[in-house]
Amino acid sequence: MKTKIDIKKETVNYIIITAGTTLTALGIVLFLDPFAIVAGGVSGLAIVLKNLFGWWLGLQMFIYNIFLFALGFWLLGIGFGFKSIYAATLLSFQIDFFEQALHLDSMMKEIMLNSQMAIDPYLLSAIYGGVLSGIGLGLVIWRNASTGGTDILALIINKYFHISTGKGLLIVDTMVTASAFLINPLVPMYGIITIFVTSKMIDTVVEGFESTRTVFVISEKYDKIKERVLKELDRGVTILQGKGGYTYQDKNVLMIVLSRREIGDFRRIIREEDSNAFISILQNSEALGYGFKKIR
Repeated sequence: MKTKIDIKKETVNYIIITAGTTLTALGIVLFLDPFAIVAGGVSGLAIVLKNLFGWWLGLQMFIYNIFLFALGFWLLGIGFGFKSIYAATLLSFQIDFFEQALHLDSMMKEIMLNSQMAIDPYLLSAIYGGVLSGIGLGLVIWRNASTGGTDILALIINKYFHISTGKGLLIVDTMVTASAFLINPLVPMYGIITIFVTSKMIDTVVEGFESTRTVFVISEKYDKIKERVLKELDRGVTILQGKGGYTYQDKNVLMIVLSRREIGDFRRIIREEDSNAFISILQNSEALGYGFKKIR
């Protein structure tokens, strides 16, 4: 039974990863590549070199990712799951299929340039390219996979130059985005918009699916609330020892971590057991452990 469940779970993972890479590929092919909008990363470097030398976009990304995966294994000693290799390979294939076989990039560019809309097509492409790519990457990241890219270089910079991974990634992506000056001096400004939109969409997707809250409850009926949370929500409850700052009376404080969709049921329990209870709900950036994501 466990094997069947694992197979079913992995099948769902790969379906979601495939959908995510498809959206990412469409974001690049339909919006970013036609107008040479460079938003950092391997795809940004590939767009620059495609415009300079005419090299296929997907093939470039495939070659660069092979090099980066090998470099990461050699210098960092880290392995890469099959899901990440699958996502990176599929993304490269889809981009070249959409461009070389279906010619979606030239089709979209022609439509947008011939449109009667007064909106700047570069701005429109920067925004919608970021939205599509961000949603796609968010889905891939949500299933614990990656499409490869410059994050590996950021880890190498962190190890050998003692610069944080975030700053390292910023340095690499800034250099890639700045290289768009070779195509058009205005292009990097649109690339910055795309980077911002993409990052926001990734956060929205990942947090939207896995957003959790930490709840603190102070109530005289804490025991009944605890029992209902354990029974009805199937969530763990931690009892903290507190003391009232005004009365100096000992208090039992419940600490509970819930998913966002469980907050409504939790409010109902509080309302039914003790409408005078004091509760504080905090948003978590991530929850790891039993009942939530596995610690990897």
